[in-house]
Amino acid sequence: MSDKVKNVVVTISFLFVIIIMLVANILKKDTEVSLTERRKLQQFPEFSIEKLLKGDFFEKIEKYTMDQFIEREAFRSLKTNIEMKVFKKQDSNNIYKYDEKLIEQIYPFNEKSVANMIKKMNEINQKYLNETNKVYYMIVPDKNYFANNNHLKLDYQKLQSMLEDGLEWAKYINIFDCLDLSCYYATDSHWKQERLQNVVDKIAVNMDLKIEGKYEEKKLVDFKGVYAGQFPIEIGSDEIRILTNEVIENCTVYNHETGKETKIYDMSKKNAPDKYDIYLSGATPLLTIENPKANQNKELIVFRDSYGSSLVPLLVEGYRKITVIDTRYISPKILGEYVEFGNKDVLFIYSTLLINNSISLK
Repeated sequence: MSDKVKNVVVTISFLFVIIIMLVANILKKDTEVSLTERRKLQQFPEFSIEKLLKGDFFEKIEKYTMDQFIEREAFRSLKTNIEMKVFKKQDSNNIYKYDEKLIEQIYPFNEKSVANMIKKMNEINQKYLNETNKVYYMIVPDKNYFANNNHLKLDYQKLQSMLEDGLEWAKYINIFDCLDLSCYYATDSHWKQERLQNVVDKIAVNMDLKIEGKYEEKKLVDFKGVYAGQFPIEIGSDEIRILTNEVIENCTVYNHETGKETKIYDMSKKNAPDKYDIYLSGATPLLTIENPKANQNKELIVFRDSYGSSLVPLLVEGYRKITVIDTRYISPKILGEYVEFGNKDVLFIYSTLLINNSISLK
């Protein structure tokens, strides 16, 4: 076969593939949600002359074609595998594989974000707290802290020092030495509830709580976490396990957003895209947990991010009532309408992921 014929065959073949892909994409029904990435996909944008002139229409068209491309997940996986195996990249989308776990490279250190976190916490202290409150805070380290490798990391010492200097009115409970990499899911950023006993013990000592820590451990469901969607390579799954006992099972949880009463563990979330939402129903602005079998007549107010969802259930034994607040979804300015702060213990639980990116706080 001559070079001319080869070139013609290659050109025709290439055009054929392009046409087939074009037709397939046109015929393909749009997907609304990416379950692996846990986000809504761009739909075909509404056309208007105004959007066309501003450039918004073509910008959304570009996002639409990228999100709705046929066999998108397969191509994402292929791209990642080529980057890692052929080009020997150490990470993809700032995520890398280490010790059979997917870890996000949290970097650089955002000093402005830490300062903003301190500012937000100080505003809460000044508006609501007084000498009748015993106030504590914890920092939950991300997985990258425990990986002994050459990947970029936050300045964890500076982060802790900034918070200690800016929050002199609260007692710091340092839990970094209570955890290791095995305490976290392989495919997700969160920690495993069943591996938090050392954390609970340290909290109990510092906050003078009586918590026996006797639980029945139950496996509920297998799941793949958020990192599995962001780093599409072959990797095993994790398990959602809960720790329960008579005290936890008798607690009631009132969701102020929905106006409904639930339990500590929301079994309706077993089929949800993010199964970590089983713990306290996931991202929720304001919850009130009542414990009729409390061994102490004490109340606790917890300011938390998602890490607190699986930790708070292990603290209910020490309190008659726990109010759980997530100021990513409710403004601190209106908390006085729902929460009485006097004579309560107060615990702030925030992860380094949120502290280093605190723009989401209201």
